[in-house]
Amino acid sequence: MEIINNADLPMLTNLLIETYEKSENNRFMLAITGAPGAGKSTLAELLMRNTNEVLKDEIAIVIPMDGYHYHNDILAEKGLLPLKGIPQSFDSQRFVMLIKEIASQKQEKLYCPTYDRGLHNPVERSIVIENKHKIIIVEGNYLLLDTCPWNELADLFDESWFIETPLTTTKERLISRHVLAGRSFEEALSKISSTDAPNAELIIQTRHRATKLITVAAIEEI
Repeated sequence: MEIINNADLPMLTNLLIETYEKSENNRFMLAITGAPGAGKSTLAELLMRNTNEVLKDEIAIVIPMDGYHYHNDILAEKGLLPLKGIPQSFDSQRFVMLIKEIASQKQEKLYCPTYDRGLHNPVERSIVIENKHKIIIVEGNYLLLDTCPWNELADLFDESWFIETPLTTTKERLISRHVLAGRSFEEALSKISSTDAPNAELIIQTRHRATKLITVAAIEEI
C-alpha cells in the first residue's frame, strides 16, 4: 500500500490521469472508499470534473454506491430502516452486477441510480454510462469489504483509494448531514452511535486492502 499525505485536488487529479494513461486496460476503474463522512462523494465529483477539464473530454464519470440503498419501503419491511447505511441495507448483488457489467464493456449504455438526500431514497436511471466513459470512479463505504458478495469487487478495480479522515471531522460532518436531513441534534448523535460509528469501525478494517491510503490537505473542502 502506498501512503499519500496532505494530498490536494490537483495532485490527486494528476495522479488519476497518470495512472489511467499507464494502464493497459481500455477502461480504468477507480474505487474511492472510507468511513462515513470521510468526503468520498465530494472528492469523487471534484476528481471527475477536474479530470474531464484537464483532458478536455467527458471521459470520467462517478458511480455512487449509495444509489443502491434499498428503497425505504423495502427497508421498513426488512426491519432495517433504523439501521439504514449498514451493508445489509444495500442491494449488494445488484451493485456488484453493475460494476461487473461496466468492467466488461459489453453494453454500449448502462443506467444506474443515484441517492437523493432530499427524498431519502434512490432515484433510478439517473446516471448513463456510455462507451466514451473510460475512467469510472466508484465511491462508497463497502467497496473493499471481505464478505459475500462485496468481496467480488476488489479485483474489478485497477486502483482503490482509502480516504483517511480524522473521526472528529467525520463526526462533525455527519451531525450536519443528519440535522440537514431533518433530525434533531440528539437524534443525529443517536444515529451516529447506532449506525455510523459501527459502520466506520467495519470500513476501517478494510483499508489494508486499498492500493493507496490518502489524507487530504484541504480537508474541509473535501
